[in-house]
Amino acid sequence: MLTAKLMLKNGFTLIELLGVLAIVGLLASMAMPIYQQAQQRGQRSLAKLALLQAAHWMERAASSQGSYPAAKDVPANLLSPAGLNYQLSVDSSAQTFLITAKPSGTQALDACGSLTLSNTGERDVKDASMTAAQCWSR
Repeated sequence: MLTAKLMLKNGFTLIELLGVLAIVGLLASMAMPIYQQAQQRGQRSLAKLALLQAAHWMERAASSQGSYPAAKDVPANLLSPAGLNYQLSVDSSAQTFLITAKPSGTQALDACGSLTLSNTGERDVKDASMTAAQCWSR
């Protein structure tokens, strides 16, 4: 009789296992949006860095040539850094440029939309539900 009671205390019941799985599922469903937002912020930071690097390249080219290079003369590797979920494009004339980072892939759902940087240093956003100050400071 004593051994039968000891055998019942070993292991978990199906109800206990289902309860644990439900709790784990609930925690995972709460953590997933936070994780995705952190990934989007990280990609946005990389896009801002790529925009600044492209602007620095444009300024160096203008210093050596006397005017900003045409968009077709910008190196392709500068506009498509590895691992970046943004497509960079340049619109330039001899005296001005505007570099745009348009989100792609999983980043397309980002509330900041496209990030832009001009030759005057003006930072802006397009197609965004947030302001430029919010997007560039986060």
